[in-house]
Parts: sequence; C-alpha cells; structure tokens
Amino acid sequence: MDLTLDDVMKKNNKRFTLVLTVILMTVFCFISLSASAAPRAKPVIAIKKAKIGEGVSKYSKRYLNLGTLWDEMESAIQKNRKFLLVSRKKGVLQDIREEQEFAKSDLTAGNAAAEGHIKNANFLILPTVQDFKFYRSSKPVPNLDHKYLRVDSGMLEVNAQIIDTATGGIKTTFYLKASFATKRQVVNSKGGVPNSVHFTRMAKKIAAQMTDQLVDAVFPMKVLNVKGDQVWINRGKDGGLKKGDVLKVFRPGIELIDPDTGENLGSAEEEIGKIKVTRVNPKFTTAKVLKGTEGAVEKGDIVRE
Repeated sequence: MDLTLDDVMKKNNKRFTLVLTVILMTVFCFISLSASAAPRAKPVIAIKKAKIGEGVSKYSKRYLNLGTLWDEMESAIQKNRKFLLVSRKKGVLQDIREEQEFAKSDLTAGNAAAEGHIKNANFLILPTVQDFKFYRSSKPVPNLDHKYLRVDSGMLEVNAQIIDTATGGIKTTFYLKASFATKRQVVNSKGGVPNSVHFTRMAKKIAAQMTDQLVDAVFPMKVLNVKGDQVWINRGKDGGLKKGDVLKVFRPGIELIDPDTGENLGSAEEEIGKIKVTRVNPKFTTAKVLKGTEGAVEKGDIVRE
C-alpha cells in the first residue's frame, strides 16, 4: 500500500514527539535527581559583639574581655559543620572594603568579593553579659606568718537572642552560664586577680553551649536510620554528645495552630522510648535502643537529651 505525503509527515511527527518526550523526561529526571542529591545551603550566621547588662558591677567590668568572648563564639560556630559564619567585626569588614578597592585597580584580577555581594546572615546572634564575677579571696593560715590560703573564682552568664533576619523576629533566646573555682593554695601574699586563662576557659564553655543550642534550634536531632537495636543520629562530635548519654525519642504528631493568630506553634509529640549513645563519630552518632523500646524507633524520629 502506497503512503501519501501526509501519511509520511504524520508518522515522522509521531516519532519526533515520542523522541522529544523521552528526552524531556530524561532531562527532568536528571534535574530532579541532581537537585535531591545536591546539599542544601548552610544557614549563614553572624555574631555581634556582646553588650554589658546592668548586673555586671563596675569592678568586674575591668576584667570582662568582650573581645575574647566574641572570638570564642565565632570560633565555635566556625568549627561546626552545619553553619556558614560571616564576620561583623569592624576591623574585618574594613579589611574587606580595602581589598575591594584594591581589586578595582589594574594590579589585580578583580575577583575579590564585589561591592554589594557580601553574604547576608540568616540568623543574627545578639549576646548580652547579664552577670560576671572574677575575683580572688585570701585568708591567713593559722599560726603561720605571711602565709595565706588563696582561692580564685569566677562566673560568666550570657543571654543570647537569635534573630531571624528575614522577619526581624526573635527565634529563640539562649541562657548560657559557666563558672570556675580553683583549689585552695598556700601562698606568700594576698591580693591580685585570677589569671586571664580562667576567663578564656569560661568563654569557651559559653561558646560551646551556644553552638549546641543553636544546632538544636535550627536542626533538631533526628534518627537517620535504624537496624535492629542500633540507631544512627545526625549528630557528630560537634553536637555535644558523649558515650553513655541516654536520649529520649519522640514521634512528631499533628501540627498545633493558634486559633486566634493562625501561628504554627509546632507539633504534638509522642515519646517513643529511649536510646543510649554507644559511639560518637565525627559526623554522626551511633546509639542502642534500650529495653522496652525495641521496634518502636523509626527513621525521622526526633531525639532530645
């Protein structure tokens, strides 16, 4: 049977449509897989220099090193793999500005951060030192001339507001506290102040607490996978967990909506059981399901201390 020109055209059109459909579906699948495999952008964090609250005495202010506290907070965030830190220190921003100006000259390739292209922060941390003590106490040693029992003590209390820069709203507030007290020492003189190394150690503890709480607020601890009585959690050595910790497991439930404002207040949660940390790896943690919880824990469940 002879085919007309119209028949040939129709067959070719059908073939072309079929091929085009296959190509488009292949491209769509490739894009979808690439998008799902691509890591999500890390939240950008900026920390402002801490303010001094009314609870800090004039005497204590002399030994309150806000620069060290700022450095330790930035260092703790920078070491955590879940965030991207951007500096808001005036000196750093001034150096960047100078580099941008230099990049405009004929001496460079011009590939410095362009004006108007420095990253904005998703979350801004506003710390305030609510209370601070840093002192040395000395008492005479009975029956010994010019001998004293000396103890150095201190306490640092910080209130840190986390601001969502997209809305300007306060996401949460962290209450952070660290302290120290040395053992009694027999010395030949009284007076003086504790070594500054003690303040640095307190600042490190405050920074670590802040980072752990920030991770929990932005990325709730969750179950990655379950096999038998073994559980994997999306927290590593940067999450503050240690071997032997017993954690509670919750199952998210229905969303709770405020009937007056329409605000999403979170979801109702059902406690499933408990797990015990057996090993803390760099990027994840392994735990064991405790008795009475077997078979209840599932991938995606929320884990809390």
